[in-house]
Amino acid sequence: MKRGSALVLALWTIAVLAVMVLSFAYEARQQTGINIYVKHRNRTAHLIDAGKILAEVVLLDYKNVADWSEDQDDAKMLEDDAWYKEKQDLKTSSTCTIGPVYLDEEKPEDSLVTITIETSNSGSKGVININELYQGEGSGTDANVNERWWMIFRSHNIPEELSTPKEGKINLWNVLIASWKDWRDADDVVTTIDEEECGAENEWYEELEKDYKHLDDDEIDEIRRRPRNGPIPDVKELSYVRGFRDYPAVLTGGVINPWAEEEEQIRVKGIMDLFCTEGSKKINVNNCNSIDALITIPGIYDKSQIDKDDVLDEAKEVAQAILAALATEPEDQEVDSTRSSWPFKDWSDMLTRVDDMREGNVSSTDIGSEAKDYLAFQAEEDSVFKVKIVAESGSMRRAVEAQCYVKDGKVRYVKWTENAATD
Repeated sequence: MKRGSALVLALWTIAVLAVMVLSFAYEARQQTGINIYVKHRNRTAHLIDAGKILAEVVLLDYKNVADWSEDQDDAKMLEDDAWYKEKQDLKTSSTCTIGPVYLDEEKPEDSLVTITIETSNSGSKGVININELYQGEGSGTDANVNERWWMIFRSHNIPEELSTPKEGKINLWNVLIASWKDWRDADDVVTTIDEEECGAENEWYEELEKDYKHLDDDEIDEIRRRPRNGPIPDVKELSYVRGFRDYPAVLTGGVINPWAEEEEQIRVKGIMDLFCTEGSKKINVNNCNSIDALITIPGIYDKSQIDKDDVLDEAKEVAQAILAALATEPEDQEVDSTRSSWPFKDWSDMLTRVDDMREGNVSSTDIGSEAKDYLAFQAEEDSVFKVKIVAESGSMRRAVEAQCYVKDGKVRYVKWTENAATD
C-alpha cells in the first residue's frame, strides 16, 4: 500500500515538475518574442528619427549644391557630400529619394529606412491647393478662379445644371463655387451669382441643423458645422460645405442623381483627389503628371474659348504635349541621359521643347503667357514639401508622412502623421 502511495506521489511530482518546465519554457519563449518585438519597435523608431535627420540635411542644403554637369567628378562629390545626388534631384526636379539606407550592409534585409521628398503639389493626386482656389482679398485674389472650377467640373463630368427632387432645377456649378467661397471667406454675406444667392453662410447651416433635431448628440455633431472663415486644414472638410454635402458624388465619384430614372442618371468622377491644403497656387510642372490639374491653368486652357464645347479637349492636348516634352530628352542640351524625364529649366525652355516635340498640332503659341503665374519649375521660397519616411526592421514596418517648409535655416513641420499608409 505504501509502495503504491509512493509511486503515485512520485508520478504527481514528475507531472508537476513537467508542467513547471513547460511553463518556464513557454514564458521564456514569450519573453523572447517580446524582446524581439521591443527590439524591432525601438529600432524602427530610431530609424524614423534618422530618416528625419537625413531629410533635413537635404532640405536645408539642396539649393547650394552644384547643378548636374556631364563632367562632374561623382567620386569627389560623393566624398565631399554623401547626399549630393539627392540634393541635385530636389533642386532640379523638386523630388528625390534617399536610400534605402541600411543599418547593416551585410544584412540589408534586416533594417533599413527610405525617405522621399517632393513638393506638396506634385504627382497625380493632391496637386491643387484648395485654399488658393479662391477669390479673396489682396494676395488671395485669383480673377480666374471661376473658370478654373469650370474646367474641373467639365473634366469630371459634373453637370452645370441638375434637376433635384427638393430644390428643383439648380445651377450646380454656381452653388458649389459660391458655397466654397462663403465657407472660406471671413464675412457673413451670402455670395450672389447672376443676382441669385448661391452660397451659404451661418444661417443656412443653422436651418439645416433644425431638420435633424431627431438625431442623437453624436450624429448631430456631423451636422453641426459652420463656415471655417479661413483656410481649411483637411480636404475632407469640403464634405460639410453646401453643394458638396448635398451631392457627395462630386467629391467621391459615382452617380450624382441616384433619384433619377436609370437612363437619366449621371455618373461623375470625384474631384477630392485633385486637392491638397498646403503650398502655393503654383503647380510645379516638372513633377506634376496630372492632366486634370494642368488643364485648370489659364493659358493651358484658352480663356477666349472658355464657353466653347471643345475647350476641354484642346486644353488636354496642350497639357499632354507639355508632359510629352518633359518625358523626351531635350535636343542640344547637356542632360543626364539615364533619367526617365528631363525637367524644364524655365518657361522659355518649356516652350522651346514643346516646339521641338510637335506633339499633335500643339506648339508653343498654344500656351498663353498667363500660365507663367501658375507654373513653377523648381521649389520656391514658399514651397511646402511632402516627406515620407519608411522604416523596416525584421517584419515590422513603420511609416511617417509629414509636410514641412524651410525658413530661417530650419525645417518647420506643419503635419506629422506616424504609421501612415504608404504605397
